[in-house]
Amino acid sequence: MAPLHQSGYEELQREQSSEEPQEQLNHLKREIKRLRKEKEDLQKNYDSLKREKERLVKEKEDLQKNYDSLKREKERLVKEKEDLQKNYDTLKKEKENAKADFEEFRRKTSKTMCDRLAETSDVRQKQEGKILTPGSTADFEEFRRKTSKTMCDRLAETSDVRQKQEGKILTPGSTADTCVYAVDREWKTITDAHVNVTLDPSTANLSLTVSEDGSEVKFTGKRSAEWPSVLGGEGFTSGRHYWEVVVGEKENWVLGVSTHRDEKSIPEKPEEGYWLVRRAKKFSKSYTAVSQSGDQILKLEVCKVWGVYLDWKEGRLSFYNAETKVHIHTFEGSFPGQVYPIFSPGSKGSRSLIIH
Repeated sequence: MAPLHQSGYEELQREQSSEEPQEQLNHLKREIKRLRKEKEDLQKNYDSLKREKERLVKEKEDLQKNYDSLKREKERLVKEKEDLQKNYDTLKKEKENAKADFEEFRRKTSKTMCDRLAETSDVRQKQEGKILTPGSTADFEEFRRKTSKTMCDRLAETSDVRQKQEGKILTPGSTADTCVYAVDREWKTITDAHVNVTLDPSTANLSLTVSEDGSEVKFTGKRSAEWPSVLGGEGFTSGRHYWEVVVGEKENWVLGVSTHRDEKSIPEKPEEGYWLVRRAKKFSKSYTAVSQSGDQILKLEVCKVWGVYLDWKEGRLSFYNAETKVHIHTFEGSFPGQVYPIFSPGSKGSRSLIIH
């Protein structure tokens, strides 16, 4: 039989041996749990990276699409630029050709008119018994040179004659001026500013009747001492505008522009805000330019179609015979604000004013 102390030692040793596997087992469990958590974390990171990759791939595709779109837009703009450059070069060449043609035309026209004047002078001298002799050739050439210069200068100045006398624009028929014909180029500039003026029935005097399309107005009420009026539907505060009015054989009417939006008749003696041309039978059917600064009689032949040309910025309102292109009268100054085309068929007779 073993001693007592030996048996106790063996029992303690057995207990220690049985505890070691349990500790190892617990350690392994903890390790397994940690690894599982790490696996889950790695899976989450992987999913996040996968989504990020998909986003970057889609972003790359969008960028590629934008790049392709910008590339096509660039190619289109380059082609458009090339086309514009071609058009510019073509227009520039046409402008140079037109300028050369115009200069040639002006040179030939000037030469023709100057030659005609010289020939006329020669005929007159012969009729007066002043036959030119070889010795007088130099005198004739000097006369022709001076006359040519005068006539050519007049031709160059005809397109913009704006002489003034005592602070008033001269009118055709006055002693210091004659009818000024707008040359074709100037007339084209004027008519290129054409606008469709439509009458506004809400601004019409009760004694007037406006056509459904707003192009005609006539007097249909009782006779009045005033001038019943109607305005164009659009007012102007800038730009250039041209319109025509057929007055025909009418002997009483008023045309022009006004700043008075709410008034439906024109006073016999207008105050500020009216620039008008008036024809009145009681004044021997004469034409009169009417404004705040006073009245001015216009001496001219009967005009059946009037052209009205408004240059708001330059402060000019001009009247023309639209059939012959003859300048009749111009008001000059400045406009205080919005101006409206104004028309009055008068208060006598039932013939219409027709606006083009």
